[in-house]
Amino acid sequence: MSRIYTLAEVSSMLHNDYPSGASVSVANVDASVLEMIEKGQIFVNFYTLVLIQKGKMSYALKGNLIELEENDLVLVPPNYPVSYDSYSDDLLALNLMIEESYYHKVLQFDTNLMDMEYSYAYDLLPVFHLDTNKRELFLDMSKQIQNTIRIPHLYREEMVDHLVHVVQLLFSELLYGGEIQPSHDLTNKQNIFKIFIHLASRNFKKERQIKFYADNLNITTTYLSRTVKEMSGQTVNSYLNTFLYNEICKLLRSSSYNISEISDILFFNDQSALTNFFKSRSGMTPVAYRRSFMGK
Repeated sequence: MSRIYTLAEVSSMLHNDYPSGASVSVANVDASVLEMIEKGQIFVNFYTLVLIQKGKMSYALKGNLIELEENDLVLVPPNYPVSYDSYSDDLLALNLMIEESYYHKVLQFDTNLMDMEYSYAYDLLPVFHLDTNKRELFLDMSKQIQNTIRIPHLYREEMVDHLVHVVQLLFSELLYGGEIQPSHDLTNKQNIFKIFIHLASRNFKKERQIKFYADNLNITTTYLSRTVKEMSGQTVNSYLNTFLYNEICKLLRSSSYNISEISDILFFNDQSALTNFFKSRSGMTPVAYRRSFMGK
């Protein structure tokens, strides 16, 4: 009798860095991984988005033979019987796995997506062949999700929520042929806040003026400031400075860059500006922090 595998069990089997209790997991799958999977039908209790990066594979899903080649993307719903049919020796696939309850929780953030009927799409089991832009978007989102769930972060939950939401928007675009508009429904302050967090996490190293983010959201700086404050109790600058401070700490702990190089990487005017910023938040200079962390 077939058993149902959980996200934690599959992640452990794939030997990826899966934080305990995480609702999302990202893993590369190759031919050697599929050789370890039991023959016959298996069930998993989570959503899986599979992107073929190299090679080919085919499998039976709910009695249908699904054939995938390079740049093909398919969404495998939870609790569907899957059995692997064949795969090439050079296979490399990216699997983005999302717990069912979490997938629907994020989906509820967006009333536009909630209104769409997805169940028929699961029954049709469509295969999407991605162009270069969509392939890179999916890979980028998956990489960001992987990096975010691995590293403890003050806003990790909000960032993962939004990244998963962007993936859902991508899938929606593929289903319905529309354009991805992460800034759609901007009357919804929750969406504005999530999109700001996503934009800030990607651009804070260079862009630390509120106008950049307001322009990208197509709203005024006043409205963005008020929305972020109402949704989180913090200011736009507070978020940007926190992202910046955490990045400096990370570079001081895990890189060999000197202070001047870190200053250039993070687009400070000069080394003194970085030192003053860091000292105002930590109470010590970057050099002292690095020595303290290294035990020197």
